[in-house]
Amino acid sequence: MLRKRVPSKDDSVIFQLVEEELLPYARLTKPGLKLTRPELRKRLRRAETYVEVTAGRQAAGFITLKLDRERVTVDLLAVHPRYQGKGIGKRMMQLAERKAQVKGLKEAALWVDEANGKARMFYERLGYRPAYYDRNLRCMLMVKSLQSGILE
Repeated sequence: MLRKRVPSKDDSVIFQLVEEELLPYARLTKPGLKLTRPELRKRLRRAETYVEVTAGRQAAGFITLKLDRERVTVDLLAVHPRYQGKGIGKRMMQLAERKAQVKGLKEAALWVDEANGKARMFYERLGYRPAYYDRNLRCMLMVKSLQSGILE
């Protein structure tokens, strides 16, 4: 079940997923990079965050979205390794694309660390294409036109 983030229930799991699933890639570019809980909470408050919860009510993954006038940007997305490959990431991306289309936005975008080939392949399977590469961050901006519809 995908639901809106409840900070008191979800933030510790979100912090753990960021620390274990996302920051290792970012630290390849910026060794020693740290993200404190207050910094992450501040980032989460500036966006819409949704959590995928298992039948046992355990958070299995989350997605953080920023919607502006032109596009939806997936700011953060992580799925616990135990639940990867079970369609959770795809469901969360479908949610992002639906929210964008409801607002009349024509594009979805996200950044992927160069070293995270598994994530890059996942997004490519969903129709995202490389649009820009930032050499300093060693990250790729990937975009998808939403003109033709959302994920099936």
